[in-house]
Amino acid sequence: MKPICAALALPVLAFGLMTTPADAFGVPKRAAAPPPAEHQGQWYTTPDGCSYSRAKAPGYAVQWVLILNPHHIGQPNAGRHCRARLRTEG
Repeated sequence: MKPICAALALPVLAFGLMTTPADAFGVPKRAAAPPPAEHQGQWYTTPDGCSYSRAKAPGYAVQWVLILNPHHIGQPNAGRHCRARLRTEG
């Protein structure tokens, strides 16, 4: 392989990896459901181990924001399968 071709191969490979769908790497695409409306706590952990913190701005619906390092609530670090936010209806 010529040196110029080898120098171009790495950026092309990197671009291909960036544009590959997440499920091609074995990361499942799951739609995590927010907690039920009657849940009033500050933290919520989904059945698959993703922990979220409640966030609410006036006039907006409640959003649940992923906690990357939830050791303060006794949970392990967030996995790659966890969604960044969950939003409730309303």
